[in-house]
Amino acid sequence: MKAEIVSIGTELLLGEIIDTNAAKIAKMLRNIGVDLYYKSTVGDNEERIVKVLTMALERAEAVITSGGLGPTVDDVTRQAVAQATGRPLVHSPELEAQIAARFRSFGRTMTDNNKQQAYIPAGAQALPNPVGTAPCFLAEDTGRRGFIISLPGVPHELEYMMTHTVIPLLVERMGGAYIIKARVLRTCAVGESNIDHAIDDLMRLSNPTVGLAAHAGQTDVRITAKAKTEAEADALIAPLEAELRRRLGVAIYGVDNETVPQVIGRLLSERNLTLGIADTLTQGQLAQELLEAGLGHLVVKNLQSNSIVPTQDGAAQATQFAAEVAPADGIGLALVGPFANAQTFIALHGPGDFRHTWAGHGYQATTYRQTWLIIQSLDWLRRTLLGQLTSPVDWQDSRKGAKTQSF
Repeated sequence: MKAEIVSIGTELLLGEIIDTNAAKIAKMLRNIGVDLYYKSTVGDNEERIVKVLTMALERAEAVITSGGLGPTVDDVTRQAVAQATGRPLVHSPELEAQIAARFRSFGRTMTDNNKQQAYIPAGAQALPNPVGTAPCFLAEDTGRRGFIISLPGVPHELEYMMTHTVIPLLVERMGGAYIIKARVLRTCAVGESNIDHAIDDLMRLSNPTVGLAAHAGQTDVRITAKAKTEAEADALIAPLEAELRRRLGVAIYGVDNETVPQVIGRLLSERNLTLGIADTLTQGQLAQELLEAGLGHLVVKNLQSNSIVPTQDGAAQATQFAAEVAPADGIGLALVGPFANAQTFIALHGPGDFRHTWAGHGYQATTYRQTWLIIQSLDWLRRTLLGQLTSPVDWQDSRKGAKTQSF
């Protein structure tokens, strides 16, 4: 089954409210194997809502709306759904009685404007809402393109209706639930275009599918499989994951929710090593992320950028700092700069006789750039700990996304 979500409310377009409802619906649909290809947001305008719903019915069997079912003048979802499905709007005495009873349970009297909530498209299936005053409904399209389920915008009401009514209804219509399972392989310090170049053919598969999501210094490779059971989904994912690991190799640092600092902490712990840091580039962010990841054996020397003398040899100074902070039982990592032309240096010292320094350009004191520096430096440390640091990708090439399969 294909579905589409339509979020209704001018406040969403103005940025006054974050649309958490759409994300909640999407996750619940994924859990039963419904394919979601589109999400739309439209303001409280009947004509525009009709256009969006009409388009949604052309490309999805199930259209789920949230919002616009209240008692005010700008709550026009009912009227728009009636138009989009080719049905007149009719009054339901039963629904009005339910609304009145709901108000009585609050110790309040229903006002006249609440009576409009008892109007639904003719022939629509009323979906009782025991946790709110806005009745929900399912309206079949007269053109047999699909159906629209309209839910309230109040988050706790929507979640209740999705859990207890909508999901069972969709499962019944599908003849049983499927599952959509995702596995994320997390890579770092390799540009998105590099990854794409290496796995282009695998990204053209239909089930399972492969997709990319780029972040600062990282690219996630997501494998998604649809099947009747979790075991069947795992069986679809496993060989594809193996092929991705073969192609990407050491570029993959972890899976699912793992972070680079967490992986570094685990590798250092396994090797009983302590990490020393000298940092003039990230304002302490590097050390903070390692501490938050649970790295206890950490020696920090947070340096100020004004302690760097521009005329000095940057590479030599980075190497010196890395050696100074390197514990006897561990590794020293130095991030030093910026020097002339915004040049920066990263140096590693240890374990054993290992020494390495890299130069980069284009430093900017931004959160994005600092995150990139942290990921880059920790990736070189990770590869060192794994014994797989031979000739690291050139810093500038990796920033520009140069196409190379040397990970």
